[in-house]
Amino acid sequence: MGEQLRLGDLLLKVGLITEEQLKESLAEQEKTHEKLGQILVNEGIISPSELGKFLAIQASIPAISLEEFALNPALFNLLPENFIRLYRVVPIRRTDDTIEVACVPPINPQALENVKLMTGLKVKPFLIADEEFDKALNKVFDIERKAENVITAIGAKKTEEGLIRVISETGVGETSIVSLANSVISDAINQNASDIHIDSEDYSTKVRYRIDGIMYNVLTLPKEVAEPLISLIKVNAGMDIAERRRPQDGHFDARHADEFYDFRVSSMGTSFGEKLNLRILSKQKMLMPLERLGMLPEQFDVFSKLIKKPYGIILVTGPTGSGKTTTLYSAISTLNVGSTEIITLEDPVEYNIPGVVQIQINEEAGITFASGLRSILRLDPNIIMVGEIRDLETSKVAVEASLTGHLVFASIHTNDAASTPVRLLNLGVEPYLLASSLIGVVAQRLVRVICHNCKHSYELEEIEQSVIEKETGIEVRELKKGKGCMICNFTGFKGRTGIFEVLEINEGIRSLIQTSASYDRIRDAAVGSGMVHMRKAGLLKVTQGVTAFSEVERVVEEA
Repeated sequence: MGEQLRLGDLLLKVGLITEEQLKESLAEQEKTHEKLGQILVNEGIISPSELGKFLAIQASIPAISLEEFALNPALFNLLPENFIRLYRVVPIRRTDDTIEVACVPPINPQALENVKLMTGLKVKPFLIADEEFDKALNKVFDIERKAENVITAIGAKKTEEGLIRVISETGVGETSIVSLANSVISDAINQNASDIHIDSEDYSTKVRYRIDGIMYNVLTLPKEVAEPLISLIKVNAGMDIAERRRPQDGHFDARHADEFYDFRVSSMGTSFGEKLNLRILSKQKMLMPLERLGMLPEQFDVFSKLIKKPYGIILVTGPTGSGKTTTLYSAISTLNVGSTEIITLEDPVEYNIPGVVQIQINEEAGITFASGLRSILRLDPNIIMVGEIRDLETSKVAVEASLTGHLVFASIHTNDAASTPVRLLNLGVEPYLLASSLIGVVAQRLVRVICHNCKHSYELEEIEQSVIEKETGIEVRELKKGKGCMICNFTGFKGRTGIFEVLEINEGIRSLIQTSASYDRIRDAAVGSGMVHMRKAGLLKVTQGVTAFSEVERVVEEA
């Protein structure tokens, strides 16, 4: 048998990818340890169906799409759920003496042998993509059915026996509440949720996921089930279960499908009981190469130049959940080459970066952003990252640090790039100091990406055509949108990307800051000097088929 052709070489051979795309994807694989095929799908270079086709060629096993099958839950009873999840094997059809299974490559021969032993049937394998496997599990091991089983099992009796370590794997043999917690966490991860919200209402409790920035209702639980579920999560997050009114924060780690996740948990009392939020952070996906953030080429060039400056302040701004931390981490990781000392102040430390000194804010111990920043200046850093500028004291110390030869990165909450210097001036920073220290501002939002599996062209409506041509100067007749498929949970979108404003502080803008000029004057000067404003950046991505017109309208108001 000849040597098996590697997937990248196979895709290169048929012309689906370029050598440069393969090189970049392999470099990212080194950082994230994701499968090459999944990276290419995430980048939109190939579709999931194309990936399945070429994986089939590579392994000499036919590929299928699960959309062609009506999955039979009864077949799943032939195999334990933990086995299906562990080996990523889906039973799809049975004949008299054969069971057909869909597998995520690479296929484990021992897993197929185990299927044969457990079922007593011959095994015929097919290949499917990772995303199709996850969606199949969501349909068959339905979270609502699991919740109903738990509600039936515990009735109206509150339980404390579930208060043990949460692991987001199988829940087999554990108590009902632990099984429910595991199922909710696993389901949220499989659906690419960034947050799980557990919201108390008058007579019930809602469980909702935030997926690609949009909230979705998932479950409605009776109080008798929700209260021990909340207590279980709080115990694992190191929080006080007896305190139900005062705000609390905690965290715990968990593993799911060979990936490690960090869960940031926040709680607060409401008029109907506790509200709990779990922020899901993938430790593998937090570090993203700069080129994958979503900046336009001209924005990327400006930002790459700014972060190579020896000193000054670079601010990243946007609302909560807009990807500011990811942008800061990407910049820090790019500069983390071993020849510089990098120190960060964070609240919380969301991802541990080897080679970077990271300090957790602890206000009870007297470590605030301002006091911590003053202290680390004595530790001889070259580059400093401040998680957030919240007040005058922190902003003053950051300015002082930049003026004494440090490159300072920080986040701040403003609506766009031009309003950032105005915000700092309003905080009380001296205009001449700000003008001397600020070298760049990045403002950003996240928009959903059109699903690569079901993307298709459509003819523009007149209003869309008019707005796009007016604001970008590009004449368009057709755009892209998603039809909706199993891969994207029939939303037409899969994943998110950033839209940005990258403001480089030039002499003209520096002069405006020194005179405490208005927002409008700074913005006009920025656009006049070549800055692509955020809405235009978003609409350019619409013309490129990356996102939808409705997405840009949702996150950025008309200029």
